[in-house]
Amino acid sequence: MKQAIKLKDHVYWVGVHDFNCRDFHGDLFPIQEGTSYNAYLIVDKQITLIDTVEEEFFDIMMERIHSVIGNQPIDNVIVQHAEPDHSGGFVKFMNAYPNAQPYTSNAGVTNMIKQYFKEYPYIKVKTGDTLQTGDYTLTFVEMPMIHWPDNMLTYMDQTNIVFSNDAFGQHIASYKMFDDQHELTTCLEKAKDYYANIVMPYGLQVANKLKQIMAMNLTIDMIAPAHGIIWRSYIPELLNAYTEFATFKSKNKVVIVYESIWNHTQMMAEALAEGLGMNDIDVKVYKASVTSSSILMKELLDAKAILVGSGNYNNAIAPSIAYFLEKVASCKIKNKKALGFGSYGWANVVTKQINERLSKAGFTLLNENGISQNYTPNKQDLDSFIELGKEFANEIKNM
Repeated sequence: MKQAIKLKDHVYWVGVHDFNCRDFHGDLFPIQEGTSYNAYLIVDKQITLIDTVEEEFFDIMMERIHSVIGNQPIDNVIVQHAEPDHSGGFVKFMNAYPNAQPYTSNAGVTNMIKQYFKEYPYIKVKTGDTLQTGDYTLTFVEMPMIHWPDNMLTYMDQTNIVFSNDAFGQHIASYKMFDDQHELTTCLEKAKDYYANIVMPYGLQVANKLKQIMAMNLTIDMIAPAHGIIWRSYIPELLNAYTEFATFKSKNKVVIVYESIWNHTQMMAEALAEGLGMNDIDVKVYKASVTSSSILMKELLDAKAILVGSGNYNNAIAPSIAYFLEKVASCKIKNKKALGFGSYGWANVVTKQINERLSKAGFTLLNENGISQNYTPNKQDLDSFIELGKEFANEIKNM
């Protein structure tokens, strides 16, 4: 039988590890080493489950629950988010515990009914509402659009645990359940990866919610998210990182993303990188078709600028670049500069298309016309791109 993992007195992790997951949310977020779906059990006078797991892993969650409470009934279930990776096991749970009282946000009720086609006796909660389980009080905080309208978190007094659902999550699949069992840099890098690919479009909501939570003067000893490890030692560093993520705090860094068949656009990318890198800019260069989109989004989060290049494919942008630009446009990125570049044969149209998309996505253009190259760049052309990289470096450092 799979066992629950004790977090604090009366609080247990009863989730599952999905070591084989490589595509999170379909192919929108490629991941490398699996993830976890975290559910939490509070054993008090009223036994309370916080979130469930994906439906296919329901039986594993139940094994962990039974390892703690045996056949005792569960009194409450808190649905912090209706997305199926957190609520997929809910219907089976209610079949197993028909007398359990479900709690969720107002938007959560709507989403749960639309997904599972059945009404349960939900108690709708809003920020500041509480649930007394016996010796403990649970306080609810709505977190709309981080990253669905129904998201909320739950604070457990005395234990000082924040059950944060998607906020502060990461994809770390490990039985070393706590942050201090891993390197700080690893934990923050995974949190950055998750934020950039899941939460980035909602930076304003994140910034405002962080302020609100801080104003509540909660003592926080542990943050228990819906995915990944549990934070207990690196909480100040995590909160500082989230503040920077939410405000798109950037460093002297440029991300170059390109696609190239005959290496012409690649030669341009590498020449621009040379000029930038020689002038104290941290440069990341990626060919889009062979790079995970999750890496591109993570690196873009704290860059000051992005350069996007493509050859001319039937008078259109390369499909991998078009996909990348669509994804970038959906993320509502703020306070960054951008530039389109690329090579062409007989129709110089693609660079303008890239610039138009970047501008529409909210970037300030480094050059209104972009940079275009007719066929193969010669040595003189490449030298000119290096010089342009140097010019862009000076502009970027002065942002």
